[in-house]
Amino acid sequence: ADTMTINNTAATTVNVGAQALVASIAGGVEQAVAIGDTVELDGSLSVDPDENDAEGPLQYLWNCSRIVDVTLETGEIQRRLVHDKSLLAPVDATAAILAFVPDTTSGWTGGATYEFTLLVSRGTRTATYSILLFISADRYMPRATVTDFDENLKYNPTADTYAAVYFEATSP
Repeated sequence: ADTMTINNTAATTVNVGAQALVASIAGGVEQAVAIGDTVELDGSLSVDPDENDAEGPLQYLWNCSRIVDVTLETGEIQRRLVHDKSLLAPVDATAAILAFVPDTTSGWTGGATYEFTLLVSRGTRTATYSILLFISADRYMPRATVTDFDENLKYNPTADTYAAVYFEATSP
């Protein structure tokens, strides 16, 4: 009897790469506080989608820059970032939550806007996220706190649709 042997081989290469880290700061991309208030910027929701503990824990590094408007010779106004390491010198800028009190004695300016950038790293991977923080010179500015958010409740159906946001306002 004749026998036939069939051999078939296939090769494939699978490259598996690490996913990007996700940096996050709670509270929205634009926030406001009064000079002298206690501020907590929370980056603890930053994640490593790979959850690769072999690379060590997530590491955090906060940076702060003041936004200044500069008038050019053409009359055009250009926004610039002025980095000032001394603003965060008295606090732990390597923790997931950055806590500080902006006051004039430590160099903060009321009525100014600052950009805070969180750099999250693990191994060789990094991610950044930035927010703007307005520091009001008015110690008695009203505070608004988001208390609920309902994506299912919509209004303004004839134009763009918006989700309902509930908040409460207080004054010191």
